[in-house]
Amino acid sequence: MPAEARPSLGSIALTFATIAATSFGGGQKASIRRQVLARGWIDSDRFLEGLEIAQVLPGPNLLNLAIYCGQKARGVPGAVAAFAGVSIPPFAIVLAAGALYFKFASNPFVHGGLRGCAAGALGLTLGNALELTWDERKSWLSIALVFATALAVSLLHMPLLPVLAIFGGAGILGEWLRARKRTEA
Repeated sequence: MPAEARPSLGSIALTFATIAATSFGGGQKASIRRQVLARGWIDSDRFLEGLEIAQVLPGPNLLNLAIYCGQKARGVPGAVAAFAGVSIPPFAIVLAAGALYFKFASNPFVHGGLRGCAAGALGLTLGNALELTWDERKSWLSIALVFATALAVSLLHMPLLPVLAIFGGAGILGEWLRARKRTEA
């Protein structure tokens, strides 16, 4: 797909609306990454920078990431277009799903469908984690920190703030040492 030097606001809104309407969970971040990189709106480093910012800011990560990408593509109007695109379809879907759920809540197929959605969300989250860390697969420290973080949060149930301080600090220190080693060489 050719890179769009200056995408239209409609293109930004439609791209994010499509992502929001057709994916969920961790898969949305991977979909945003694929779309914005393929369209040439931002590069991989800027995307990861935006993902980091989106996760630190208050509010939904997906919304923050979409606003970041829209702003990088077209400034404030792009951010507004991305916000509208990523917000409106899920709002409509949740309203419709809520109405249907309350109408058919006692149906066993509904419960089975929800269990299937939970499994799908887990798979998308794992796929997203693999895609976002694939470029770091040669860095043993990065891989170790990913696994240590997952272990600390999921199995040890450590609070996120200490996990962020410990493993984030270790990652920052590791990158600083690696950059220092490159400049000395």
